[in-house]
Amino acid sequence: MTIEYKMAEKRTERKPKTTRSDRRMLRNRQSLLDAAEKLFAEKGLDRVTIDEIAEAADLAKGTFYTYFDDKNEIAQELAQAIRRGIRDEVAVAERGINDPAGELVAGIGVCLRTAAISPARAAVLARMYSLWLTPEANRDFLIIKDLEVGYRTGRFSFGDLQIGIVLTVGAVQAGIARALQLAELDPIHKLTSALSEAVLRGLGVKASEAHAIAVKVIDRVFARNPT
Repeated sequence: MTIEYKMAEKRTERKPKTTRSDRRMLRNRQSLLDAAEKLFAEKGLDRVTIDEIAEAADLAKGTFYTYFDDKNEIAQELAQAIRRGIRDEVAVAERGINDPAGELVAGIGVCLRTAAISPARAAVLARMYSLWLTPEANRDFLIIKDLEVGYRTGRFSFGDLQIGIVLTVGAVQAGIARALQLAELDPIHKLTSALSEAVLRGLGVKASEAHAIAVKVIDRVFARNPT
C-alpha cells in the first residue's frame, strides 16, 4: 500500500501545472478561432481580413501572429476542427448500419442537420467545402469512404468514384446552403430526406429502395437530441 501510494504521488508530482499565462494563451487562441468561424460564416474566407479577425476577438493584430502565420493557417485549423467534429458525429450516426448506401445517407444527414443546430459552423462548412476534397481531408471525411466502399462492392453503379464524389459533395454543399435558409429543424429534415434519396438514385440505387433508406436513416439522424 505504501509503495503504491508513493508511486501515485510521484505520478501526480510529474503532472505539469497550467499557469495563468498558459490559460490566457489558450483563451486568446480560442477567441481568434471563434472570431474567424463567425466571420468566415458571414463573409467567406476571401473577404475576411486578419484585422477583422483580431478586432472581433478583441485582441491586437500582433497577437494574431503569436498563434497563426496567416489567414490560411487559421482557416485550415478551423476547417480541420469542423471536419473532426463532423467525422465523429457521422461515425456515431453510422453505428449499426452495414450498408454503404445507408452509411452515406447518415453522413449527409449529419452535415445538413448541422445547419439547424450550429448554423455558423454549417456556414463555414458550406463556404470552405473545397478543403474537404484534399487528400488529407479524405482520410477524415467518412462520406468519401462510404462512396469508395459502395463503388468497390458494386452497391453504387452509376459512373465511377470521381463522379460519385462530385455528385454527393455538390449535393451536400448546396443542401447546406438551402438548409441555412430554411433554418428550422422540420423543413431541414424533409429537405435532407428528399436530397438523400435523390443522391442514392443518382448513384444507381433503385428508386423504391433509395426512398426507404433515406426515410429510415434520416429519421434516425434527426431524432437524436441536438448537441
